[in-house]
Amino acid sequence: MRTSVRIALAGSALIALAVTFGPPLLGLDPLEQDLPAKLAPPFWMEGALAGHPLGTDQLGRDLLARVLAGGRTSLLVGFAASSLACAVGIVVGLLAGYLGGWVDRLVMGLGDLWIAFPFLVLAIATIGVVGSSTPVLITLLVLAGWVTSARVTRAIVKQVRGEDYVMAAVGAGAGHLNVLTRHLLPAVAGANLVIWTFSVGTMVLVEGGLSFLGLGVRPPTPSWGTILNDGRELLETAWWIPLWPGLTLTLTVLLVNLLGDGLRDTLDVRTDDHA
Repeated sequence: MRTSVRIALAGSALIALAVTFGPPLLGLDPLEQDLPAKLAPPFWMEGALAGHPLGTDQLGRDLLARVLAGGRTSLLVGFAASSLACAVGIVVGLLAGYLGGWVDRLVMGLGDLWIAFPFLVLAIATIGVVGSSTPVLITLLVLAGWVTSARVTRAIVKQVRGEDYVMAAVGAGAGHLNVLTRHLLPAVAGANLVIWTFSVGTMVLVEGGLSFLGLGVRPPTPSWGTILNDGRELLETAWWIPLWPGLTLTLTVLLVNLLGDGLRDTLDVRTDDHA
């Protein structure tokens, strides 16, 4: 395994452990308000308060607690959405590549249509009708992210289905489900692992953007995007409020993308669409 992959894997694991177990281990409450302590600066600045190393926001809430708890929300949405999107894409791509014909044309047509439709318009319309919540956000991200996995899976299946071992299985009387799960699914696993890795970073970034716009996780539940939104009007007086979630979000996406890039090189996977 390459050094960059090890570093990215270790950094990603460290962030995941920190946001998952940090608040309860440190006894931090991201929702606890302390108005006399509002807008306290980070520990190295004059006026910093003990017990608030990263400072506080406009309601006196501890920023360390909110960044860690917000990371838990953002990573949960990112991991869940990317995993479900890849699962849907794999199933759809397997069927399209294996069955061909009208199924293939229908899937690719839906994929082209979905890519052409602006995601932000769909998100605004959906949230305007059903409201904002974590399940709604995950569903929207899944709908936006399944196409890449489906296209890559379809392209690989169309190449592999003519191989001798697949034809031998069909000739021996193996059923369609057996061929799909035992012979074709392993062939697409490596490429989809890389897609999933990149997708996690993308989903975390999109969730942060939507939450920043007020279309993501509903307050008071913290996420990196909502904390950024809380501090956007206080950049001149309390710049540290958006600083910490912004840095953490950037670092997380960078590490996950480095991990995906390293896995792609290690597995020698090509994820472009050859169809």
